[in-house]
Amino acid sequence: MKKQLLIILGLQIVSTLAFSFPEMIRHGYSNCTACHVSTAGGGVLNAYGRSLSKELISTWSGDQEEGILHGAVDTSKVDDWLALGGDIRGVQVHQENEQVRRGRWVNMQASFEAAIVQPRWSVAASVGQYIKPNEWKEYAPRYFAQLMPVDGLYLKAGRFLPNFGINLPDHILSTRGALQFGYGQEKDTAEVSWLGADWNIIASVYKAPRQLSNLNLSGASGVVTYTFLDNHKVGLQHLSEKDDLQKRQVSGVLGYLGWNKKMTTLIELDEQKTQVTGATERKGYALMQRTSYELYKGLQAVFLNDYFQADHENGSTKDYKYGPGVQWFPRPHFDLQLFWTREQLRSMKEGDYAWFALHYYL
Repeated sequence: MKKQLLIILGLQIVSTLAFSFPEMIRHGYSNCTACHVSTAGGGVLNAYGRSLSKELISTWSGDQEEGILHGAVDTSKVDDWLALGGDIRGVQVHQENEQVRRGRWVNMQASFEAAIVQPRWSVAASVGQYIKPNEWKEYAPRYFAQLMPVDGLYLKAGRFLPNFGINLPDHILSTRGALQFGYGQEKDTAEVSWLGADWNIIASVYKAPRQLSNLNLSGASGVVTYTFLDNHKVGLQHLSEKDDLQKRQVSGVLGYLGWNKKMTTLIELDEQKTQVTGATERKGYALMQRTSYELYKGLQAVFLNDYFQADHENGSTKDYKYGPGVQWFPRPHFDLQLFWTREQLRSMKEGDYAWFALHYYL
């Protein structure tokens, strides 16, 4: 059981989505569409996003290095309509307390993604996913079609995570995995987004595919955010869903706070209410706070504080972790993360939990 728990933790650390970097708010980029084809961020980068990975994010870079396979493949003839990408990820995890001391390397992702991009529409799909640490399948875990009938208005449909919360790729976080926005939680979703200069309004309806849930799970969510001072964005969100056994509601607030060109705080607080048919409603909370400071171009010092309690009246449902880490983008295509945290999982004793994640994006 302890070994299975460690594997699950490893699988949740890095999502199936390609690298997204909401800390770009400190440079005035408040909407994900500046860099990504998808309105929610993650996934294949557009040409401008590739240029920013070189100019703003990476410590070092060479001529055309931001291109596919470091520019070795000439895509100039198709760049105006085709975006290509992909991800290879792995993570070394270590957990140690009075009850367990274990470490393990976990294969996370080996996928390819392509998108056809036009001025008013796009379609995208990814192929390949690890469903277990050493079991890779070539099916498409994520795909969508996206239409922009007028500037700022996007209609999107397919299989993907509904746009809810801060889309960090570290899906071990309580506001991602614990709230069911983590690894392998993509749903059949229809979404409409208004992405303006200041206001963003996003509404989603979704249904879980049979391989995710056979209980007819369906739901709807809405997110409203406001951007001010160019590098601050705050918002409110709500989700309501039900299946054959229970219903669930999640309400929360979120903030992307770019204090200056070097320092960013991402914060999200959600209240979750769940009620099994015929039982008393249970209330819980999820809190994520991540503050990063750019020590040198491409090198971020990070402090993470993450808390989840499924039932506020039952202390044994409490999980938390807190501690420092670093994230480094040495060159375009490379993303390295090293974290050490103090952690408690439910009834287990508090102990150390550390991970080193390696990510290469095409």
